[in-house]
Amino acid sequence: MKKKVTINQVAEKAGVSKTTISRFLNGRYGNMSKETKEKIAAVIEELNYRPNRQAQSLKSKRSYLIGVVVADISNMYSSLLLKGIGEVLEKRGYQMIIMDAANSIEQERDLLEKLLDQSVEAIILQPSSRDPQHYAFLKERNIPLLLVDRQTDPAEWPAVITDNVSAIEKIMEAVIQQDYQKIVVVSEPLREVTTREIRYHTVADIAGKAGMNVELMETTMDEAFAKRVLAEINSPKKTMLFASNGRVLMAVLTLLIEEKIDIPADVGVTGFDDWNLTALVGPGITSIEQQSQAIGQTAAAKILELLKAEKYLAEEIVVPTKLQWRHSI
Repeated sequence: MKKKVTINQVAEKAGVSKTTISRFLNGRYGNMSKETKEKIAAVIEELNYRPNRQAQSLKSKRSYLIGVVVADISNMYSSLLLKGIGEVLEKRGYQMIIMDAANSIEQERDLLEKLLDQSVEAIILQPSSRDPQHYAFLKERNIPLLLVDRQTDPAEWPAVITDNVSAIEKIMEAVIQQDYQKIVVVSEPLREVTTREIRYHTVADIAGKAGMNVELMETTMDEAFAKRVLAEINSPKKTMLFASNGRVLMAVLTLLIEEKIDIPADVGVTGFDDWNLTALVGPGITSIEQQSQAIGQTAAAKILELLKAEKYLAEEIVVPTKLQWRHSI
């Protein structure tokens, strides 16, 4: 059986002290030079060194665990977000405990309590509620909290979010140029999620100033969904459907394909997200691609930074979107 590589062997091979290796593994670089960090990283990879996290935790009284709670793990956004978070945390010696709130505020609270019981060092949360009071108990426990995708109202924690407004502004310029008379924002309920509200109001403000009729269709994709969408399409006014997220966009496109509705001759379609699937539908759907993996990477780097901070502000880090221009407007 191959013997496990020890920290002493890594230190000897890298030509540094055991303490320096320990500092590197814990992300406490101090005045460590770039060359030293690169050399240690190369030796760790060469020797395939895996630190004993259990022993480290007992010695340092740290868990090296980061809790991550997403609103809906079945969503493609969540999958890419988790991938980005995991990439960064793994390199820094941390592990994720992933939880799915299933869009339930009550379940989310229970999961957050369970993460605290497991002694996580910090939490990355895609909040199911906009009310900061739902998360006040985390502040009382003095645990670093970072929000992703959504904010509370008012904002009380740092957050990593998508650049919603400028992307919608660019899309709406193209919509207005094509002389649409009506735009229907199809969205899951706005009430608990600030992102949905921001997207709706941005579309509505721009369309209203251009003299377009604006309608909001809130939906849970229930049995009435198809009937409501088709009623909007059958309007005598030239209509554009704007889907507020990827789940809604896929539901809209599935319906239009089933009903053999021509895009954009019968109705225009755009919205969030992309995931490259919209290139395969009809003439190709013009859409706004959230860089979910980059959001995850940014969030992981930020939460590690917060672990070292004595206090932090409710700042927002905005990650740019990508516009995929196709032929659906």
